[in-house]
Amino acid sequence: MSAEEEIKNALEKYRTVAVVGLSDDSSKASYMVAKFLKSGGWSIIPVNPFVDQVLGEKSYKSLLDLPEDVQKTVEVVDIFMPSKDVPPIVDQAIQLKNKNGKPHMVWMQLEVVNEEAAAKAREAGLTVIMDRCMKIEIERLKKETDAELESIRVKKRLEVITKMKNTAGNAPITLDDAHFKEAIQKHPLMLIDCWAAWCGPCRMIAPVVDELARDYTGQITVGKLNVDESPETATSFCIVSIPTLLIMKGGKEVERIIGAVPKKVIEEKLKKYL
Repeated sequence: MSAEEEIKNALEKYRTVAVVGLSDDSSKASYMVAKFLKSGGWSIIPVNPFVDQVLGEKSYKSLLDLPEDVQKTVEVVDIFMPSKDVPPIVDQAIQLKNKNGKPHMVWMQLEVVNEEAAAKAREAGLTVIMDRCMKIEIERLKKETDAELESIRVKKRLEVITKMKNTAGNAPITLDDAHFKEAIQKHPLMLIDCWAAWCGPCRMIAPVVDELARDYTGQITVGKLNVDESPETATSFCIVSIPTLLIMKGGKEVERIIGAVPKKVIEEKLKKYL
């Protein structure tokens, strides 16, 4: 597993961090990182023999001075100490690991590197990250996640738009909650078939709807709305019986037809708005 994968895994799984060397000076990096973690939902445990309390949390002299119940909660040991002072902290982390099965990780902050201590920690079954800042990594992962989600949203939107495009010039377009308003504003005159997969009459009228899409190409845009998959639109238009055919002109409903009626009935109503 790469360092990036280990970081992502740790930040997703572990929520309790013992911050060794946590200062009560708000200008220090350790304080800013711990404050960021706490505000983000992580539990922080200050470890510093020179302070009694930081960020509203009791501070302890060392990892081994943590109460038994607190020791068992520590998942990550985040070290803000000079590189030369890391070995005894790692030794304590290993002792807790052997005793409680935790912590799972030793994290050395920016510019904190001790290869010998890291090798010892790994040999004891601890994951080790060096010369990285938890705050920076969390923010980086959030940006990557946001970008990935936006990419998924764009892809889904393009898929829907592609479905909505009448590429053949004679097929009904697929509508949904997210794009219904956009569609009725875009197309001057629409016939919208509100249907559901389980509805027998809907299946009966489906070929008629397809025929109308072909027969009135260029005059009427025909759409299909699955009411089970688009409940918001169905509710907003008070669709209580299906199939329901909505005739929309200029973005507004001008008429509706309920039931599997003959094609001639639908055409007569449509022609009033052509």
